[in-house]
Amino acid sequence: MTTVATPRLSAYDVVVVGGGIGGLSTAACLAKAGRTVLVVEQGSGPGGYAHAFTRGPYTFDPAMSVFPQGHPGGLPVALLDWLGVADRCRFVPLESNYRAVFPGFELETPFGLEEFTEVHCARFPRHASRLREFFALCKTLHKQAHELPPRLGLRGLEDAVARFPLLFRYLKATTGEVLAEYFDDPLVRAAVSVSWPYLGSPPSRLDFVTFSTVLNVYLEGCFYPDGGFQSLADALVAGLEKAGGELVLGRTARRIRVERGRATGIELDDGLVVEAGTVVSNADATATFTELVGEEHLPAGFVKRLRRMTPSLSAVIVFAATTMDLRAAGAAHEVFRPLHVDHERTYADILAGRPGGMYATVPTLASPSLAPEGEHLLVVHSLAPYDIGRPWAAETEGYTDTVLKSFEDVFPGLRDSLTFLETATPRALERHSRNRAGAAYGWENTPGQTGGKRSPHVSPLPGLLLAGHWTQPGTGSLRALVSGMHTAQLAQREAGQPPIELDHPDFPPAA
Repeated sequence: MTTVATPRLSAYDVVVVGGGIGGLSTAACLAKAGRTVLVVEQGSGPGGYAHAFTRGPYTFDPAMSVFPQGHPGGLPVALLDWLGVADRCRFVPLESNYRAVFPGFELETPFGLEEFTEVHCARFPRHASRLREFFALCKTLHKQAHELPPRLGLRGLEDAVARFPLLFRYLKATTGEVLAEYFDDPLVRAAVSVSWPYLGSPPSRLDFVTFSTVLNVYLEGCFYPDGGFQSLADALVAGLEKAGGELVLGRTARRIRVERGRATGIELDDGLVVEAGTVVSNADATATFTELVGEEHLPAGFVKRLRRMTPSLSAVIVFAATTMDLRAAGAAHEVFRPLHVDHERTYADILAGRPGGMYATVPTLASPSLAPEGEHLLVVHSLAPYDIGRPWAAETEGYTDTVLKSFEDVFPGLRDSLTFLETATPRALERHSRNRAGAAYGWENTPGQTGGKRSPHVSPLPGLLLAGHWTQPGTGSLRALVSGMHTAQLAQREAGQPPIELDHPDFPPAA
């Protein structure tokens, strides 16, 4: 990786603020299309939530854990191949989907929607017919949401309602509402929706179409980048630089310059001005508009709506290494550990500053090189609010102990086998990402903040576009990558340039 401390040019076709997966995919695509591109990243390395850190012989991903569609022919592989860097990131297929360990109840699930459905039917035979109907509904909603045009006029909206009646029926529904419609058994509802922490909101708040889409995409098969998610970020940087683009690390964009009602570049932390035909922000959406741009340059209605939107929960992340043979102990790559059958009780725990929404990742099952031979890494995510009414520093030790005790029930002897332990709180996530309140998922995935209601790629300020999980299509590593690709396509259109020539069915041309 060749990075520079100061931009080589005073003006670029495109400047990207933030080197997360969304920003890097935007930049790499535009550089490949022949544009002059600069990425400005405030951190010490690229990747955002994909930027790994090391502690002695251990390499940890700070937040990401799985990646869908990493198979040959999938969009991520097609993108890296098009960039000429497919050899820089190898996606390892996961052996199984997830294991869920409730109090007194366990369920291990496979990939494949049919197989996943039948595992649930076998565990809950009285509800088999409704389970099949429910998962079929999820599949239909995923298909229809994928086929829905990104932009709809009034006539287009009428046609879409007629073409996709189920999608529009459930467009404002929460996952909890649909679960109650299908199942009267609390354990069935809990088992079906146990993966809700992937999206950061409990069923009572979680958008059902988003739940359905993510469920189906993940069931197609998930992957882990060999060597960790840093290898994906590094591959995108390699693609950027191979096409002549630049990455600047350790520099902060102090503001986005606005002249005559248009974004015209950025000003760096030392006052250096870099001009640009297009500015792309991969940063926190609120900070982008209120701090970097300034409300005086934006429509009042847009600012009012922005202030009504709510960021997602943050997380406490426990990073551990162990000499325990976690594979022999029954670990899957992902292990969900709800402490209650009622996910709303779990949500109450979270809001009170207690562990909840917990899932553990064992990345060394797919990539053993992340730890020394004979050891495994265990990374536990627990959803958490940014503010619990008391200092996180005073709570971290007790919180961590509760998390480990919860997983001691899954892996007996775990605590005695630990060789490394470190915990990151929401304050650490905020410092690492500069996301508002340490948000782990961008905007919260409620019905009013997903799909077309999420921040659009095209901002109300001409010359400024958005990429990343604050914008469409939304939360998740794959979605962040796709978001950046779509932003690149839109940047080409806005500048009157030819479209990105990547031929793949999941990468439509700019609408």
